[in-house]
Amino acid sequence: MNIVINRTDAIGDTVLTIPMARVLKQKYPDSKIIFIISPKTQDLFLDNRYVDETWVIDPNLPFFNKLSILYNKFKSIHVDYYLYVGGSQVSTFAAWLCRVKFRGGLKSKWKSFLFLNRGVRQSRSMVLMHEFEYNLNLLAPMGIEYNYFDRESALQDILSVEDQTKLDATEYLQQEFKKNNLDADKDYIVIHPGMIGHTLNWPSRNYGRLISRIRIKFKNKYNIIISYTPSDNKYLEGLKDHITATSSKFNNILFLDGSIKGLKNYMGILSQAKLFVGPSTGPTHLANVLGVKIVGIYSPIKVQSATRWGPVNRNLEQSRVVVPDVVCGEVINCIESNCPYYECMSKIEVDEVFSNVSDLLN
Repeated sequence: MNIVINRTDAIGDTVLTIPMARVLKQKYPDSKIIFIISPKTQDLFLDNRYVDETWVIDPNLPFFNKLSILYNKFKSIHVDYYLYVGGSQVSTFAAWLCRVKFRGGLKSKWKSFLFLNRGVRQSRSMVLMHEFEYNLNLLAPMGIEYNYFDRESALQDILSVEDQTKLDATEYLQQEFKKNNLDADKDYIVIHPGMIGHTLNWPSRNYGRLISRIRIKFKNKYNIIISYTPSDNKYLEGLKDHITATSSKFNNILFLDGSIKGLKNYMGILSQAKLFVGPSTGPTHLANVLGVKIVGIYSPIKVQSATRWGPVNRNLEQSRVVVPDVVCGEVINCIESNCPYYECMSKIEVDEVFSNVSDLLN
């Protein structure tokens, strides 16, 4: 049995889709699970025990080039089930052209209504459950019902980081520490202040203030890795201003561009961190799935909330969630100055985030 799942968008979304493969493998142990993905997420599937194959599709290819590649992929094997979960709809059209009998997944835009015959319509903006639970509920037409009580095990073992990857990441990181005159033997904390999309974020300068508090409290015990990619630069401005203004106090900070060595190396680094701090973004999901202690900072807007996008593992010894103490009535977008709590993310005190960081490190 061949099952193809389309998830050609962001890292965090893809992480929260892999549990579908886990559930499918439990139901059909002999099945072949194939993921259609974008190039930036392919390292998530290295040595993955639940996903047998990936079809990597460059999103920058012209429409007909992508369609041709996917059409030939579908024609090369007999596909029993096709599931659209997110990203490009080109694969849905290709599955329809190739007459895949079961075409399921998320019915949202008009293309999915036209080309999916076993799709599931979901009102995700109602935020009745976590994103990965919405994904698992797409399996209902296959006779697979999601059990809420399986929540804590849903993401178990869906990602793996080999020992050699960890060793390589450690070697690379030690070189970077030494290059920047940092003590390479110290444990480290990863802070990722950036994100993709329009989700509300904590002010950049507050991440810098948090770093100051960590350094003072723990007396330079930890190196602080500020991870980012070039698209995150706007989220680093205030943080860098704060560090520049207090430069004499900092000798344990490393800015790490994760795009240089890629996602595999980043996962190797992240998996060995003592703690991770970040907003609603892919690395936050990675840290949670890899078993790293995390403090996640979330927007109060309904579709951006921790209820839908927060850490799946909510054990207070492992993860904490911080949100503004406001009553937000917005569902999708911030109404900005029309809201009495405008710039509500600034209402999250550095003390509150630091208190959670301190608890987890202790």
